[in-house]
Amino acid sequence: MRATTYIGLVLGLGIVYAVVMAKGGDYTIFTNVIALAICLGGTFAATTLSSSKVTVIHVLSALSRLFVTAGVNAHLLADEMVQLARKARTSGLASLNADELKIKDGFLHKGLQLVADGVEAERIEQLLRLESEILSERRRAAERMFRLMGTYSPMFGLVGTLIGLISMLKGLTDPRAIGQGMSVALMATFYGVLLAGLIFLPLSGKIRTLDLDERVLRDQMLAGLLGIRVGENPENIRETLEAFGSRRKHT
Repeated sequence: MRATTYIGLVLGLGIVYAVVMAKGGDYTIFTNVIALAICLGGTFAATTLSSSKVTVIHVLSALSRLFVTAGVNAHLLADEMVQLARKARTSGLASLNADELKIKDGFLHKGLQLVADGVEAERIEQLLRLESEILSERRRAAERMFRLMGTYSPMFGLVGTLIGLISMLKGLTDPRAIGQGMSVALMATFYGVLLAGLIFLPLSGKIRTLDLDERVLRDQMLAGLLGIRVGENPENIRETLEAFGSRRKHT
């Protein structure tokens, strides 16, 4: 997940840079602080106006998952669930300790605690599916926020273009004012479209993919936990979890 995120960003920015520098181009002509401030400032202001503080927290969580933290490995999860199933069969459900999990995941921790407490399987499934839906809605909130930014960014690029044109027309008698106004006008549109097409909208799609991947992972965890709760054979649990692992590869 992290690798493709970085590869996509580097590849996209690299292509833009290469095109700018082709045939002796000068990248400084594509730098305009005023145009960038109009585009970014307007985009973030409009997005903040249409969002909440909680949504911002969800966005930061999603960005951390995309750029910093690694996801849960399906094979390691299957191994740990099988070990837990064997321990439950030999020592009982009460012997399971969620604090001793090697995989640090809040959803798995909560589910194993419910199993250790002897909660009925149907109730465990009900509670964890509700928890999974809540977590998924947080990802969708982050996705919507980036989609909004991808919508607002070109709009404020157009606002910057209008500001630049007004400034240019106002200073028709001053060649420097004409050049500055035209630079802001063109660069604001450039920044707005570039940010939407290369940053905001792709990240929105990436978060949607992340949500789908995490939902499959939580379904995998739930299947293993329910298998442990009802005393299913550990090797049968492994087969079930490995099937989920194959499904994750295709999401």
